[in-house]
Amino acid sequence: MNGLKGMGLVFHPGWLKNFMISFWIGFSFWMLMFGIQLLSGDLIWNGFSKPAELLMPLLMIIVGFFIGSFINDLIVRGFVINLLKDKLHVGWVFSISILLYALDDYWYAGFSLSNFIFSVILGLSLTYAFYKTGSIWANTGIHYGLNVAYGLFFGMVGSPGTSVFMVKEAVNESLLSEILYYLIPSMMFFTVLMVIRFYSDFTKQKRDIPVSFDV
Repeated sequence: MNGLKGMGLVFHPGWLKNFMISFWIGFSFWMLMFGIQLLSGDLIWNGFSKPAELLMPLLMIIVGFFIGSFINDLIVRGFVINLLKDKLHVGWVFSISILLYALDDYWYAGFSLSNFIFSVILGLSLTYAFYKTGSIWANTGIHYGLNVAYGLFFGMVGSPGTSVFMVKEAVNESLLSEILYYLIPSMMFFTVLMVIRFYSDFTKQKRDIPVSFDV
C-alpha cells in the first residue's frame, strides 16, 4: 500500500483547502445542533470556564481531538478503503468502512440503536469525502471540526472541567434532540454532496508523485 501515502496521507496540491472547507462544515453543523438544543432547553447554559482555566481545556480540545480524528480516519477510511477498493465493489467498501466507524463509536459511546444510526449517517459524509478526494484531509477536516465543537461544550469525551462552555443536559431529553441526532448529520451529508466539486481532487493524479506541500 506504499506506507502512509497509500492510506491517503498525501500532502497533494489543495490538501489544506480540503481540510479547511471540511473543518468549517463539521464545526458549523455541530454548533448549529448545540445552538438549537440550547434554545429548546435540552442543554442548560451555565456560562464560561474561568479565563485562568481555559488554556488546558483548549489545548486538550485542539490537540487531542485532532490526533483522535486523524488516527481514526487513517485506519477506518484510509487503510480500509485503499486495501479493499480493488477487491470489492465500491458499495461493499463503503459499507465496511462505515460499519467499522459505527462499531468504533459504539466502543466509546455505548451501544444503542440511535447511536448506531447516528454513526452510520455521519459515516456517510466522512467516507464519501475520502473516496471523492482520494486523500485523508477532507474527511479529517469534517471529523475534527465536529469534535472541536463537541469539545467546546463537553470537553474531552464529556469529562467535567475540560470544556470551554459550561452546560448541562436536561434530565429528560426531548423528541427534538432525538430528531437532531439524525437530521444534522443528514443535512451535513447533503452539504458535502453539494460542495464536493470545490474540493481538490487527488484521485485523478498519479499516486507515486513526490510529496508536495502546495495548498
